[in-house]
Amino acid sequence: MRQQRGVALVVVMLILALVVVVAVEMSGRLQLQLQRQFNRQHQQQAYWYAIAAEQAALQLLKRTVVKEETTNLSQDWARLGATFPVDDGSITGKLIDLQSCFNLNNLQRTTGESPVGAGKTTAQQAFQRLLELKVTELSMPAEYLVARVSDWLDADSLLQTAGGAEQDDYAGLLLPYYTANGLMGSVSELRVMLDMTPSDYEQVRPFVCVIPKTRDSKLNLNTITAEQAVLLSAYIPELDESAAQELIASRPEEGFSTLDEVWQSQQLQGKNIPDEVKALFVLKTNYFVLESTVTYQDSLFNLASVLHIDEQQKVKVIARRFGGQW
Repeated sequence: MRQQRGVALVVVMLILALVVVVAVEMSGRLQLQLQRQFNRQHQQQAYWYAIAAEQAALQLLKRTVVKEETTNLSQDWARLGATFPVDDGSITGKLIDLQSCFNLNNLQRTTGESPVGAGKTTAQQAFQRLLELKVTELSMPAEYLVARVSDWLDADSLLQTAGGAEQDDYAGLLLPYYTANGLMGSVSELRVMLDMTPSDYEQVRPFVCVIPKTRDSKLNLNTITAEQAVLLSAYIPELDESAAQELIASRPEEGFSTLDEVWQSQQLQGKNIPDEVKALFVLKTNYFVLESTVTYQDSLFNLASVLHIDEQQKVKVIARRFGGQW
C-alpha cells in the first residue's frame, strides 16, 4: 500500500508538471498572438495616417499647382520636411518634383523612333553625358550602361548597340532572370542591370528617377536646383555645369514665366540649342512623389506615393511603394 501511494504521488506530480508546462506554453502563445495583433493594429493605424497625408498632398497640389501657370519652388508644395502631430505619433512628409530629375523611362526607344546622332536618341545622348560628367567612377563605360538600360526597356530581344544586354545575357547568369522589356516601375530596377555594382547605383541614384508608365517626361526649369544643374549640361552640351548653376541662381524667385525668357538669358546667349532639345523643357510639373513617414507608438511606416495632374487638371495617385523611397 505504501508503494502504491508513492507511485500515485509521482503520477500526480508528473501530471501537475505536464499541466504547468502546457499552461506556460499556452500563455506564451497567447502573449505572442496579442503582441502580433497589437503590431497589426499599430501598422494599420500608421497606414491610414499615411493615406491621410497622401490626401492632404492631393489637396495641396490642387490649391497651389493646378491653377497656376508655372510650377516653382516658391509655392507651398515645395516646403520640405513638414511634420504634423497626431494622436500617439506624428506624420512627416515632403513633395518632390519628379520632373526635376532624369526619368530613366525616357531611354526607351519605340519602334520607328529615329536616332538624332551616333545612333542614339536625344535622351540617350543626354544620359550618357550625365554619366560622363558626374559618375566618373562607373565600373563600365557610360555608353554600356545607356545601352543596357535601353535594352531593358525596349520590347524586343535584340541588342541596340555594342555593350548592351538582352534576355540571353541575363538568362546565362548563375541566378538567371529576364529583362523587363517594358517601362520601369522603380529606380531600384537599375540595380539588376548586368554588371551594375552597388557603388555604381549609389553614384547614379541622386540624378535619376522613374515616372511610371511615362517615357516622354520633360524637365522643369523652375524646379531644378543648383545640385541638379548638371542635368542642364547633359541636355545642352555647350552649357557647362558652372554656367548652368549661374542660370539657376539668376532665376526669379517665382521662376521663369516663359521659356523664351530662359533661352534669352545671359548664360544661353549664342548657344546653339536644337529644337528637339528645347522641346524637352517645361515650366510646369505634372508628376510629383510624396514621401511620408509615420510614427505611431512603437511603429514606423514609410509610404511613397506618385501623384499625377492629368489633362483634366485632376490630381490622382498613380503608384504607391511601401517601406522606402520611390
